[in-house]
Amino acid sequence: MNLLFNVEREIAIAAFIVMMLTNCQGMAFQDGNQTWKGIFDFGSRGKQEASAQFNLDKNEGVLLLPNLIPVPLNLKDVSIKGDSLFFSIGFRSGPAYCKALIVGSRIEGVMDKEGIPPSSFWLEVANKRIIESVTKPSKDEPLIIKSKGNLSEELAIKERLETLLAKYDLEPYIFTKSVNIEKGVIPHSHPVLTLNADFETDTQLLATFLHEQMHWYTLTDNDGFRKVGTAFLGKYPKLPSAAPEGAGSEQSTFLHLGVCYLEFHTLSKVIGRDKALEYLEFMTTQYYRWVYRTILEDLDYFESLFEQNGLHLK
Repeated sequence: MNLLFNVEREIAIAAFIVMMLTNCQGMAFQDGNQTWKGIFDFGSRGKQEASAQFNLDKNEGVLLLPNLIPVPLNLKDVSIKGDSLFFSIGFRSGPAYCKALIVGSRIEGVMDKEGIPPSSFWLEVANKRIIESVTKPSKDEPLIIKSKGNLSEELAIKERLETLLAKYDLEPYIFTKSVNIEKGVIPHSHPVLTLNADFETDTQLLATFLHEQMHWYTLTDNDGFRKVGTAFLGKYPKLPSAAPEGAGSEQSTFLHLGVCYLEFHTLSKVIGRDKALEYLEFMTTQYYRWVYRTILEDLDYFESLFEQNGLHLK
């Protein structure tokens, strides 16, 4: 099956990922905490930019392919034998196995994955972190909505979203002001917030826009997200991964507990609690079903937890 259609659904980049990254110490092969940047060559999919961090103490890490897959991927079984590096990548469609040579500050290797030809890759030491903290844009900064192909369906969604932005005060819930509309894609938040052209109702369009904005919000420098993540780890030790109950992986399901709750919370601020509850009930029959059902069943817990940690947007 084509790799593009096996990617993680939407962006699972959230503050819980930030928590994971900031807890990953000793990631360098030489000295200090290093980030590696380079290229994965997927043949027909082209050469994709990549960033990685490795935690040799825990034999794990993260990989980001921002132009192909809008979520950080787990690296597992990371090990070094002599000048050789071995690790696996946790794609939604199954693991990929990588072996490489470490030559100074450069890694050169090959990725093997069922269903696609062997893919060469290289990574070099870089100074920039994989994921930077998000700063909320100013009110004066314009929100730019672009249509990917200038298709009538895309332009119709653009017009509907502009109408919603004029009708409601969404400024408190906006953390990125670059929006793309692209027919046929799975909505995602990074690297650019992107919506598709398939929304039957304005509530669905509004909720999805808020959902993707909440992914950006969870990347702000707010310690409350780390506390919420710790609480979730204790309360929900077993998570579904497979769709439609889960979000494609246990990690993504875990991250969406916070994002989907914030989607409901901000939606209730905009259209009212009763209508937002109706939408929440509807989503238990769509995708991320376990996530939305859990939020609905434990709503008092979620509301109290996020309020106590100062995460409710007013």
